[in-house]
Amino acid sequence: MRHEKTPPLARTAPPSGGADDHGDGAAWASIGHRHDPSPDALPPVVARGLTQQFRLGRDRRVEVLHGVDFTAHWGAMTGIVGPSGCGKSTLLYCLSGLQDVSAGEVDVLGQRVSAMSRTRSARFRRAHLGFVFQSYNLVPSMTVEANLRLPFTLRGTPFPRAEALATLERLGIDRLLTTDVTLLSGGEQQRVALARVLIQDPQVVFADEPTGALDSESSTRVVDDLQAFARRPDRAVILVTHSREVAARCDRVAAMKDGRIATPVSVTPPGSTPTSDHNAPAPDTTAPTTGISR
Repeated sequence: MRHEKTPPLARTAPPSGGADDHGDGAAWASIGHRHDPSPDALPPVVARGLTQQFRLGRDRRVEVLHGVDFTAHWGAMTGIVGPSGCGKSTLLYCLSGLQDVSAGEVDVLGQRVSAMSRTRSARFRRAHLGFVFQSYNLVPSMTVEANLRLPFTLRGTPFPRAEALATLERLGIDRLLTTDVTLLSGGEQQRVALARVLIQDPQVVFADEPTGALDSESSTRVVDDLQAFARRPDRAVILVTHSREVAARCDRVAAMKDGRIATPVSVTPPGSTPTSDHNAPAPDTTAPTTGISR
């Protein structure tokens, strides 16, 4: 693992303290901002020449990502799509610092996370990033409220109970506050996991198939909340999905195939029609592209 000096965090400004002009401003108005990027601020996540290899046995290596370039943007929800085995989740984990990279660079909030030690990377993620996993990562034999409180207890910071209750209500699970998480369905556990992330108010949320275990109504609620969060000008969401419906609601979509970004992507303002590069190579037909209709 390399240990080199990393650049400072992207330029910051004092908290705005007001409701956001994008998405569900009222829902997020009471949550303080820690980062307010200026127009020339660094993007939240940038990868250059990202390569990932895994060793199989003593003499064989398999390359999963092949020199991927990727940029996320403030105030946007970026989807990563493509067929199973194309490297979507591996890319997500490398972008977030959860997985070491074999070659290339990954910068998150202006920090070279690909050069951090594991200890420093873990501290950085805990302070600035949020994660929604397919496996939920809830603590068994604890109630929903206890699981929501845990990150704040570990950090020694106050638990924002009002925001927590409002988030649970938006996700349709406020009645489950005192329920043991082992008694919840898979879809309910996923929504609790999402609520735990959102009430911590990270600067970037990474989500791996956040609607994979949900019915259509629950899926809509989850995407609504992720989208409202992402539309704040000082926040960003990057998610992996197999769902065309979820991809269609993203502001930006990167279609992957065989460990590469198969379709150039562009950011579009909320409410406008996404555009795609008609001269770009055609992506796998199972993967949505930026030309997908909303």
